[in-house]
Amino acid sequence: ALVTQPQVIFADEPTGALDSRTGTALLQYLQHCSRVQGQTIIMVTHSLRASSYAKRILFIKDGIVYHEIYRGENERQEEFMERINQAQFMLNRGDK
Repeated sequence: ALVTQPQVIFADEPTGALDSRTGTALLQYLQHCSRVQGQTIIMVTHSLRASSYAKRILFIKDGIVYHEIYRGENERQEEFMERINQAQFMLNRGDK
């Protein structure tokens, strides 16, 4: 499906059944598709690492978007991953 270079790529847990090396390669390729080829990637994941490749994260609960964060222009992936983790922690505190 990726060979045809669609304008939008829907990816549901794309790294779920992959080993870490192949998963990283796939995420880097999807990032390339977005940055270089201008394709839109819509990915659903529970993986903190996979989400850190994105430019924008939407947190959805019970079908409602209840938070979003954006990756800074020059923000390193590790920094963004930490912000995602912090946001997730703070949002989950409200579940108790």
